[in-house]
Amino acid sequence: MTTLVTKSMIAIAVVALGGVAAASYNLAHKAANSVEASADMMRTPGATKTAGNTPINACALLSDDEVSAAVGAKVTPAERRDDGEVGGKGDYAPPGTYSSTCFWRFLNESPDLDDPALPMEGRRFAILNAMTWPKGGGYAHQFLQSFRDAFKQEIIPNNPIDLDIGDEALWWGDGTAVRKGDKSFGISVFLQSGDKTEQRKMEETLARKVVGRI
Repeated sequence: MTTLVTKSMIAIAVVALGGVAAASYNLAHKAANSVEASADMMRTPGATKTAGNTPINACALLSDDEVSAAVGAKVTPAERRDDGEVGGKGDYAPPGTYSSTCFWRFLNESPDLDDPALPMEGRRFAILNAMTWPKGGGYAHQFLQSFRDAFKQEIIPNNPIDLDIGDEALWWGDGTAVRKGDKSFGISVFLQSGDKTEQRKMEETLARKVVGRI
């Protein structure tokens, strides 16, 4: 299988884990404008082009209490923000791809934290994006590979670190991405403090819960 990715695959990887974070959108925009795409790069020989999986619900994969326990703070009730069936829309993803996102904000944040230059204006939050890909096409693997390729192409600053979660996993600096079969998910916790080590611990804790439920 080729390790090359299209501009859309890099963009989806970056945006999916960054969610509403402005920095992640900026990275995705850079990816979309710096990587040449070709239609056949999204295809895997022998893959079924239209066979999809059952739509996934990201908010069913983690409880509010589990998120609160992992981040050490009370969070708002889960907010589901699905993109739904995203396959076949341009070269974004192959037909049969479904994207679901769940979002939690930390409660009792001080108004003094407001900073329009930061993601969510400086408020702390957690976001989970889960995706089902066409069966047998290797797209979930390509999703994770796109982070490694994005680093090589200087689109993201951190070299992804492999993790022992599910069939394949990595931590890419602002989130943890995991593959299990033809499904993938990314979990990010944004503390806004710059403490990546603490964020990574929280993300891995949550990822190990999610992987047993997809």
